[in-house]
Amino acid sequence: MKQPKIFADPDWRQSKIEILVLFALTTVATTLMLDMHWLVAMSISPVVMLAMLLALMAFVQVSWMLVVGLEKLGSAIGLRKSPLS
Repeated sequence: MKQPKIFADPDWRQSKIEILVLFALTTVATTLMLDMHWLVAMSISPVVMLAMLLALMAFVQVSWMLVVGLEKLGSAIGLRKSPLS
């Protein structure tokens, strides 16, 4: 049986490093921007990371709905059919 070709190995060590770097950057940004003690910033950083993830997901969803809405509006007024659908 043929094994599927993958371009990026699922290396959990690399993912852990990326999450730790994101945590450190969020801690530093929380410390500097919100003028908090670094210990308090370390405890708040996971909440800030989660809020940023949810905000990014909402932004992508709203952007996609805007694109689909513009495509439907264009087709309603007689513009050519979009390759999105």
